[in-house]
Amino acid sequence: MDSSSTGPANFPSLPIINAPVPGRSQREKYGSMLYLGSAGLVVVLALVGWFGYRSWTMRDVWARVYVLHDAKATDEARLQAAFALSRDPRVEQRQLWEMSLRRGLPELARYILAEGIGAELVAEDPKGYVSAVALSPDWPSWLRLVLTRPMAYASTAGHTISRETLAELCRKDDPIIRLWALYALAVQHNPDPQTVVMLEKASEVGGTLKELADLFLSALRAAEAQRPAILDQATVWNRGHHPEASRLWRGWTTRDGNLARSPSS
Repeated sequence: MDSSSTGPANFPSLPIINAPVPGRSQREKYGSMLYLGSAGLVVVLALVGWFGYRSWTMRDVWARVYVLHDAKATDEARLQAAFALSRDPRVEQRQLWEMSLRRGLPELARYILAEGIGAELVAEDPKGYVSAVALSPDWPSWLRLVLTRPMAYASTAGHTISRETLAELCRKDDPIIRLWALYALAVQHNPDPQTVVMLEKASEVGGTLKELADLFLSALRAAEAQRPAILDQATVWNRGHHPEASRLWRGWTTRDGNLARSPSS
């Protein structure tokens, strides 16, 4: 450098070196969150797909529910829809219960829906179910009858049902409901022997009730595996012999697992 120079110092220009920064992968950027997000996306897509699949496979059920509640549909179409729903295992028994209580539906449709209820719903809440059937006010006798049936099936399957609440049904004026309740009491573990005696007395009296009492006594004496089939016979017996039930079923019957017009209609 020239020390005698009075101008500003001139430094040599240096090139700017931009060192390449290596790019980071998605895994390096997000770490385990990438896998968690991907798994969540897969789960959401699977749920959406499952919902779509279930909706597609249940489309006939939704169609029948619509027809059942359509006041403009014919009574026959609504009854057929109720019959199909009551026999469809995809329809939950709680749903059958709720629909059977809807006053806007045809009475026979409500009866048919209630007839699809079995021991399963009673087993979920024995005390609540029996209390609802025994103590609910303003129920028609046919509805209380058809909803008493599942208690007999539940007791036959080994479920314990409140004796006190069943006794409420035994005190009803309807003698057919009383016999169903007596059977439900008699088939339970450690039953009161008096319940069997009362069924035997009903059989000895004769008349229409003798047939039903004999069915229940036959069920009590039969092997456990044979009892549900005998209760099925009692279920059919209800339709033709209970005064209100027979009124509803007039002109209708079941044939080969289908609801059909009776020959006399």
